[in-house]
Amino acid sequence: MKKIKKFIKRLFLTLFYNAIYKSYICLFGSRDNRQLKYRISLCLIFKDEAPFLKEWLDYHIAIGIDHFYLYNNNSTDNFLEIIQEYIDRNIVTLIDWPEERSQNKCYEHCLKTFCNETKWIGYIDADEFVVPKYKEDINDWFSDWEKFPAVKIDWLQFGTSGVVHHDINMNVIEQYFSCWDHFWLGKTFINTRFKIANWNTLYFHHHSYVYYPILGHDVVVPAINQFGYINPMGPSLGGGRNQIQNSTIQINHYYIKSWDIYQKKMKKTDVLFDKNPKGWDKFFTREMMCISRDYTILRFLMKMKFVQGVIQ
Repeated sequence: MKKIKKFIKRLFLTLFYNAIYKSYICLFGSRDNRQLKYRISLCLIFKDEAPFLKEWLDYHIAIGIDHFYLYNNNSTDNFLEIIQEYIDRNIVTLIDWPEERSQNKCYEHCLKTFCNETKWIGYIDADEFVVPKYKEDINDWFSDWEKFPAVKIDWLQFGTSGVVHHDINMNVIEQYFSCWDHFWLGKTFINTRFKIANWNTLYFHHHSYVYYPILGHDVVVPAINQFGYINPMGPSLGGGRNQIQNSTIQINHYYIKSWDIYQKKMKKTDVLFDKNPKGWDKFFTREMMCISRDYTILRFLMKMKFVQGVIQ
C-alpha cells in the first residue's frame, strides 16, 4: 500500500510540474533583464587537482563560460602557480575554503555571495566538462531556458579507454573516449534569481529543488532537464531509448581516467564524503558499463588549443 501511495504521489507531482507549472512559466515567467558582470559561471571546490585545472579552465573558456569561482579545500600541490594567470585576468575568483567535507556549504556560499555578479552558476567538478552538441557557445544554449530557475544537464560517464598511465603531455579530452551508452544523473545550473530549497540533501547538485513564486506563494520545484521535462524522481525524462542521440548538451564525466590516476584517487580524502567512495568495486562496475564511444567534445579541441596558445 505504501508503494502504491508513493507511486501515485510521484505521478501526480510529475503531471503537475510538466503541465501546470511548466505552462505557468512559459506564459507568465520573466526573462532575466539584470545587467550583471557575467552571464554563466562555474563553481568548483577542489583539492589537489593542479595537473587538471588548466585544461578544465581553458576548455570552459573555449565554450563561452564567463567566470569561475574556485574554492580551494586544503590543497597541498602547486595549484596557485597554475591558476594565478587566470586570477590576474579576472577570469577566476579564488576562495580559500578550509572546512573539510563541506561541499554543499561551499556551494551555498557561492550562490549567496555571487548571485548579484552572474546570472547562472553551474556546480561541477574538475573531472566534468560541459559539452554543447550543436551550439558553439554555451550562452546560446542557455538562452532557451532563461525563464526557468534551474536546468539539469545529464552525465555521460567515461572509462579508461584502456589507458594504464595517463599522459601528462596530453589533454584529458584527447585520451578518453570509451563511455556508457546512456545518461546517468547529471549536474544542475542555477538561475541566481532564485533560491535553493534542498541545500541539506546529499545530492542537491544532481537534482536541485528551487523556490519559484506562483500567485504569491513559493512553490518548491525541481530543475527542468534538457529535454524539457521535470521529474521529481530524479532520472531524465524525454530522451527515451535514444537519449544521447536526442540530446543537445551533455556533461562528460571523466570519473576514472587512467588506471594510475584512479589508484591515486582512492588514497585521497574527499570534499564531500567522510569515507572516500572510490574503490575497486566502483572502478570495475563503471568500467564494464563502457560499451560505447563518444567524440563530441573534440569539436572544441582546436578552439581550446587556441585559448591555450598552442596555435595562433
